[in-house]
Amino acid sequence: MNRIRILIILLATIGLAQPGGAQDALAIVKKADEAFAATRVYSVSEMTVYRSGKARPTMVMETYTMEKNNREHSLSVYKQPPRMRGTAYLMIGDDLWVKFSSTGRTRKLSSSAKKNSAGGTDFSYFDMGESNQGISVKYELTMADRNAVLDGEKCYTIVFSPKPGLSAPYEKLVAYIAKENYRYLKIDYFEADANIKSLTLSDYRDVDGKNYPYKMIMESHTRPSRTEMETSVVEFNSPRVKDNYFTVSYLEKIK
Repeated sequence: MNRIRILIILLATIGLAQPGGAQDALAIVKKADEAFAATRVYSVSEMTVYRSGKARPTMVMETYTMEKNNREHSLSVYKQPPRMRGTAYLMIGDDLWVKFSSTGRTRKLSSSAKKNSAGGTDFSYFDMGESNQGISVKYELTMADRNAVLDGEKCYTIVFSPKPGLSAPYEKLVAYIAKENYRYLKIDYFEADANIKSLTLSDYRDVDGKNYPYKMIMESHTRPSRTEMETSVVEFNSPRVKDNYFTVSYLEKIK
């Protein structure tokens, strides 16, 4: 949404002659995604996992993302705690490589592995690494409710359904977007018709004219677990993001 990085930028064009208020839904989502849109993004985030209410050691992560040749490039590097320092993963489009600090080895994982937990958190690799193209790039949009209310705030409810012929990571997403300022408030994730987890976004701050959420909480509905992510640094169109970072040879050199 740090990015999570975790999570939501530059929409692909979707046809305007779709049923169910798709044109209005697309316009609303585009406004919401303006908070994240940039070609190169650098961020530093702290993530704390809570299992049955007990906090695990906080993880610090540096993330670099870039869109190039219509493909998402993402590199995430763990800085803390010491046992995870040097663990990193690289995503280029649907390809995923992971460098394990414990063994020093780098492995390429299957594209389906992007749905797995990233670093033991409630965020998947997909959630953490697709920020520049956005969650909606593989989904069609339908307006479900123009007059919803979430925690006392008026909002739109928009359903994201996989586009035909594309391999989307989730069966369905339901996003709640504030009417007043077009901020994402919450996103529900569905698999097998069940709401498996929910992302809450808050603490929006101005960054280079964008309203960016500095706090994101992913809560699992299948186990007693949630992950809180707080961004300490975010830079849009950042010179820190270098093309050579997004190579397996660079990943293997990370310590």
